[in-house]
Amino acid sequence: MKLLPAFGLTLLLLPSAFVGGCQSAPAKRYPLQAEVISVDPLRKLIIVKHGDIPGLMPAMTMSYAVINAKDIEQLRSGDRISADLVVAEEKGYLDKIVLITKAADAPPSSPAK
Repeated sequence: MKLLPAFGLTLLLLPSAFVGGCQSAPAKRYPLQAEVISVDPLRKLIIVKHGDIPGLMPAMTMSYAVINAKDIEQLRSGDRISADLVVAEEKGYLDKIVLITKAADAPPSSPAK
């Protein structure tokens, strides 16, 4: 009956082995600079045109999720931003969004002659 205590200890340690093995990899952060193409605060999405993100992807235009809609409410097409692209479990979102330059307003129309 000496096997019973050893078997019981194995049963206690077994779940911790599975929990440790199922942990997801830590999120990776990639800095990016981009031009805002469009903003959809209701859906918490922003479309940006960004440069190369070394170690992840080439330059492209694509849609990204944001956690907080307030981070993008004041952004407009043509604004330049910097942000962190956070990638975890094959999903990504933008974080730490900072406005670098505001898009130039449309030039005033000239008076008709």
